[in-house]
Amino acid sequence: MSAVMATIMVLAELGGALIFLKTKDTFRRIFLSCLGLGFAYAIVFSDIIPDATEHYSEISPVFWVCILSGMFCAYGIEKYGKYAGKYTAFLGFSFHNFCEGVVLTTATLLSPILMLGLILHKLPEGMVSVSFLEGMKDKTKVLAVFLSALLIPIGALLPIPENVAQPITAFAAGVILSIVSISMKIIISESVEFSRIKISTAMVIGAIIGGASCLIV
Repeated sequence: MSAVMATIMVLAELGGALIFLKTKDTFRRIFLSCLGLGFAYAIVFSDIIPDATEHYSEISPVFWVCILSGMFCAYGIEKYGKYAGKYTAFLGFSFHNFCEGVVLTTATLLSPILMLGLILHKLPEGMVSVSFLEGMKDKTKVLAVFLSALLIPIGALLPIPENVAQPITAFAAGVILSIVSISMKIIISESVEFSRIKISTAMVIGAIIGGASCLIV
C-alpha cells in the first residue's frame, strides 16, 4: 500500500513541476509561485513542524535551536549567493520528502479522499520546489525535482531513527520558512505592475490548500 501512495506522490510532485515550467505567461507564473509559497507556509506549520515534534509531550529547546539555526543558516547562505539560499530550501523540501516516505510505512488504507489529499499535497510542492531552481535548464530542473521526489519511496524503504530525523526536520523547517519569506518579499517588490490583491489572494489560496491537504493526509 505504501508503494502505491509513494508512486502517487512522486508523480504528483513531478506533475506540479511540469505545470509550472509549461506556464510561460509571466503573471501566471507569479500566481503559481505565490500559490506554491503560500502552500509552503502551510506545509511547514501543519506538516513539517508537527513531524519534528511528534511523540514529544512538550516542545524541547533542541527544536527551537534547530529551527532557528535553519532560518539563520538559510538567510546567511542567501546573502552569499544569488541562488544558493533557494537551493538550500530545495534540499529542505527534499529531506521532507524522505521523512514523508518514512511516515508512509505506517499507512494501511488508500481511500479516494486520501488519494486526492496526496495529489493536492504534492502538486504545489512540485511547483514551489522547481521555482527554487533558478539558473538551471528546464530539463535539469525536472530531473532534480524527480530525484527529490524519489526520496519518498527511498524513505519508505530506508527509515532512519526518529531521534535523528526530527532535529534535522526542524532544521529543514527553519530553512524553508526563511527562504519562502525572502522569496515572497522579492516577488511582491518585483511585481508592481500586477495586482497586489491577486498576488495576496494566490498566497492565501495556497495556504488554504496546503492546510486542507495536510488534514486529509
